[in-house]
Amino acid sequence: MSTTQAYSPAGPGAPSRATSEAVLHVGTALLVVALAVSSFAVWTPFGIAATFVLTLIIANAMPSGVPVLIICAFLYQNLVVAWFTPYIPDNDTFDTLRGTNFIILMTAFGIFLAASFQHRVRALTELRPWLLLSMVLCGTVCFYFALGVVHGGPKDAVVYFRNTITPLACFHVAVLAASLYPVDLRKCMLWLGAGAIIYGYAELTFTMDFLGLFHGDQYVERSISRQVETGVWEQALKETGFVYRGIEDVMTTTFFNTPLFNDILPSVFRIGGPNFHPISYAYALSIISAWLLFRGRWLLPLAALPLLLVIGSKGATFMLFVAIAVRLIYSPARAGLALMAAIALAVVWTTAAIAYGATHGDYHVLGLIAGMRDFLADPLGQGLGLGGNLSSTSINLNWQSAQAEGAASVPVESAVGVMLYQMGVGSLVFFGFLAALLVALRRQLIETGDPDFLFGFVGIATISANAVLQEEAFYSPLALAFCLLLAGISLGTRWRIAAAARAGSPG
Repeated sequence: MSTTQAYSPAGPGAPSRATSEAVLHVGTALLVVALAVSSFAVWTPFGIAATFVLTLIIANAMPSGVPVLIICAFLYQNLVVAWFTPYIPDNDTFDTLRGTNFIILMTAFGIFLAASFQHRVRALTELRPWLLLSMVLCGTVCFYFALGVVHGGPKDAVVYFRNTITPLACFHVAVLAASLYPVDLRKCMLWLGAGAIIYGYAELTFTMDFLGLFHGDQYVERSISRQVETGVWEQALKETGFVYRGIEDVMTTTFFNTPLFNDILPSVFRIGGPNFHPISYAYALSIISAWLLFRGRWLLPLAALPLLLVIGSKGATFMLFVAIAVRLIYSPARAGLALMAAIALAVVWTTAAIAYGATHGDYHVLGLIAGMRDFLADPLGQGLGLGGNLSSTSINLNWQSAQAEGAASVPVESAVGVMLYQMGVGSLVFFGFLAALLVALRRQLIETGDPDFLFGFVGIATISANAVLQEEAFYSPLALAFCLLLAGISLGTRWRIAAAARAGSPG
């Protein structure tokens, strides 16, 4: 039984109750995010304590609203941070405010991890192996975090610990919350998605004037100034001849972020969304659109498509196109065909990208090859924080030398390559976890015919394919983590209803 079926109206008052609950969840989530960021702006220790307490209150008062809180924190937190940008004294404080969503997530994860040992969880026989697997995987990530602290820099290790643990924490919170409580995201996702799309069109139309209304322009300038300080643009000048002249140079790009359209279409303003990161924003739009698409809603996905083309994230756009294709193919009688189509498209996409990149010296392919090379040389792994786009170990990469040698000096650009390098054989546990999820989602789709599980299958399959040549696919909280959160809710809802049916009570 699907989430939609679980919430089918029982009477004339059901729609209004669902709307009231959605208003409560979304309104409370946005308020908590605003208060949490504001508390960090006052004083970091106070911010940590206040965020912990606020999340604890929400988790106890309305646990079914915690997934909405996590989504809001990932998607809209930086919009609040932007308001404080003129008053933030240094970059460390700036980073601290942007880390509020991670404190929210890890607090919720800790609460639901403790709830995993409750007596009533034992009645959910389907849930137990997944809780055990997620705990084993979290332990593996912690081991490689400790290894990364020893072998590299603690700051780099923390960054990649956060990025690697986030998808696992999202899944654990979501699957347990939906297994224990009714979680209905229909209206919440519709409203949050509509807000993100309206924001995108406003940013695209009014550009810097729109951002200036809430200090968003200063947020972008602060991020770019850090790149100037670390020599990113100096390196770009040496390698490509690109001369950085100002913020407009960075915010303007070719259509679909490719030189193929240079002489055909004018340059466009590359929007970053309310989270101020174009690729992450693109994944958020794509995932929300695909989720709504499999529930029969086409208007918002079609409205999001032009924004995806402007942003130019090929991986996120590919995901939405696959979702549209599979949605057109799918019927309960053709479930197997729809699943095969999703896998076939993902394989062809990845194979073609690698083949093209290998013949053109593409950075992503060079980073993948480096990861595979170093994994074979040292299967144990180096530890989190070594290699990768966000690590200080990759700042001085020489791409001309990498193209000449056929591989980068350290793995970058490819989430799969970076994970193989950092976690070695431990990464196989992570990949196995995703494969097991695909199998479970396929089984549930065949048994129930519920398109919720088809969304989870398509999302994980396409994001995993993108991760072969793109770091953001695994490491952005609005990519794999967001997808696993939604898939976890679908599975948890199914298992809660199954347990209630076995007990002879309504779900």
